[in-house]
Amino acid sequence: MSKEGEISPENYANWFALYQLCKHIEHRQTINISSVEFGKLLNLSQQTASRRINDLIELKWIKRKIENKTQKIVLTKEGSDVMLLMYKNLKNILESIVILGTVQNGMKEGAYYVSIKGYFDQFQEKLGFLPYKGTLNLELNSTNINLLREKLNNLKPVVIAGFQDNNSERTYGDVYCYDCIISRIDNPEEKINAAILDIKRTHHKKNIIEILAEPYLRDYFNLKDGDKLIIELNINR
Repeated sequence: MSKEGEISPENYANWFALYQLCKHIEHRQTINISSVEFGKLLNLSQQTASRRINDLIELKWIKRKIENKTQKIVLTKEGSDVMLLMYKNLKNILESIVILGTVQNGMKEGAYYVSIKGYFDQFQEKLGFLPYKGTLNLELNSTNINLLREKLNNLKPVVIAGFQDNNSERTYGDVYCYDCIISRIDNPEEKINAAILDIKRTHHKKNIIEILAEPYLRDYFNLKDGDKLIIELNINR
């Protein structure tokens, strides 16, 4: 590895070989595999696969034991550290990838909250646009919702303060808003500013988010259920 803790370019092939070994070792820490079998995993000749194993041994990423003419490969602490390093690097890359949401039919819950004057006036004042009195529901897969939540945890929200309705004496809690930019996946150049509403009192599933914008988004983007939108967080607010 380089001084910066990255895999050096000359070891990219060795890292991929280690990755393939780890896929087959799984939780066992060891694997019985011949050079021929390893070559098939890497789509390499037996000779090249044998050299790759020798390289991994020299790097101290694996150890080799020969038992009854059987080659046993053991993952070392150094090899585990390399995999952990690559996991962290790939995680950082993954977190920079745009998040996709699938348009879903809503329960009109967002429209109810947005229309309440105590919220609506604050949305206009604090978000900088006159919002449509309704929200667009987007469903995110487990990877995307986890990435989104992690990103939101590192951002300062726009807080729409809770209040009490003097007529009904009902209390309404704070709503957290996060600036975002959305676009269709098939037309990413056409973007619009919007906001993610993080409503604490909601009946939606945890992987459903609500998007607030100035226009009626279904008409603006000509959307139907199942269409996909790109969600980009505005981190410069």
